[in-house]
Amino acid sequence: MNDTTEKPVTELKTAGERDRSIKKIVVAVDLSPHSEKTASYAADFARRFGASISLVHVFASKPVRTLNAYETAEEEKRHDTERKFVELVKNIEQIYPNCDVRFRNGDPAEQIALLAEELDADLIVTSRHQPGFLARLFEWDQAARILHRADCSVLVYNGETEAT
Repeated sequence: MNDTTEKPVTELKTAGERDRSIKKIVVAVDLSPHSEKTASYAADFARRFGASISLVHVFASKPVRTLNAYETAEEEKRHDTERKFVELVKNIEQIYPNCDVRFRNGDPAEQIALLAEELDADLIVTSRHQPGFLARLFEWDQAARILHRADCSVLVYNGETEAT
């Protein structure tokens, strides 16, 4: 007679007894309406596992600082993005308060994979934007690029995708 017991998902281990629990999640956010839904989904997912989440937004270029009192158009756009990101984080904290904020500069896929490695994250959550032919041809689909670079598991949230 076999006597088997089921373990909760948070306690499963592989054959090598490597701990496979989800404790740290990196969530890639580009501030599109779809990525906001992705962040909400990730917060709910993290709450179920008791994991911490790090919401990350990657700027494609480094900040440009001027010495005068006026912001350049690039600085203004960056500050606007930072303000929107802070608003998003406040909304996510209402769903699940165990989260923090990260800003990075550079290639989004590389920076997200690097951050996940630095944080020893168990999972990256990102969204897919239904890329067209040219986007796939030129590798503009960040979800696919993250998947190829990450050393941890990647969850690509489809949910209700926006029309293209």
